[in-house]
Amino acid sequence: MVIYSTRKFLLALACCAPVAGCDIQNNEEKTAANSARGETELISSLKDIEGFWLIERFEEFEPSWRNGTPWRSAFVQIADDYLTYKIGCNQSGNPVQLGTDGILRDTGDGSHMQTLEGCEPARAARDGRFFGFFSNNPEVRRLEPDRVFLKSDTQELVLISPDRWYQIHKPKFLEIEGRWIPQISTTYDGWGSSGFGIGENQGIVTIGRNRMVWSQCSDLPIPIRWNREARLAAKNTINLDDCRAVERATTNGPRAIMTMLTANPIVIRTGTDSIVLVDGTGEKGRRIDLQSEESVLNPPTPPPMPKGYTPPPPPPSPPLKIND
Repeated sequence: MVIYSTRKFLLALACCAPVAGCDIQNNEEKTAANSARGETELISSLKDIEGFWLIERFEEFEPSWRNGTPWRSAFVQIADDYLTYKIGCNQSGNPVQLGTDGILRDTGDGSHMQTLEGCEPARAARDGRFFGFFSNNPEVRRLEPDRVFLKSDTQELVLISPDRWYQIHKPKFLEIEGRWIPQISTTYDGWGSSGFGIGENQGIVTIGRNRMVWSQCSDLPIPIRWNREARLAAKNTINLDDCRAVERATTNGPRAIMTMLTANPIVIRTGTDSIVLVDGTGEKGRRIDLQSEESVLNPPTPPPMPKGYTPPPPPPSPPLKIND
């Protein structure tokens, strides 16, 4: 390598030492520049963008665990001329067609079925605007291979592929090092999912620099290394049945935990005191949700109820028995 000057060499080294980080920054800058210049590709077939997308931005709202909208809770799934979507609270969907002019048109009767989860006023209002967006004939364009841009007269929506999202939002090891209590095991495929609680013998998963240990299998530590993909990569092959808790289990919880810990899982931050371990992709795979031991032992004070909230009345007393 030709060194033109010490300053130039240091700048090059700073940019390119983590090559992936340099590439991500360059791609982000390129995407922003292309968007600013209007250099986008008009999409005229839903087949070109079918699949499961995470929402990067709707209007000025950017979903994040920091605003109570963690990974996979804000998405749009495109399949068979139908959209299924959610932006952190309720879920809805509608049939659509994408014309050769790049305009997405609602082909339903105007009524959108939706779940009925209660949510705070700001989220409920956002739900309403978001659900209505897909009936406003937005234009659909591709910003780059991993992003899709939809724009109506007054609103914008940016979708991002799950894998690209993860490259941008990978946690640092310091964020996930520590003691965690497994909560739920889930299998997911697109917006659909099924799962089960771990059960009473949750134990504690300790994530350290060189190994992971589940307290129920303390005699079977898993040597690991933290790689650039933010993955807990196992150094050795582990036989799950060498763990008595797995061998003797009468429920799926112990095997689900040890299977995940030995599957080279990626780690995603989902809250101040929560992470998930993932075996698979952002669209299809398995996950185990974990909560920090500290937050379980010393739960935070619940937030105050919204202004104007009226608690429901107590249930009526049971009728008195009258002896004949």
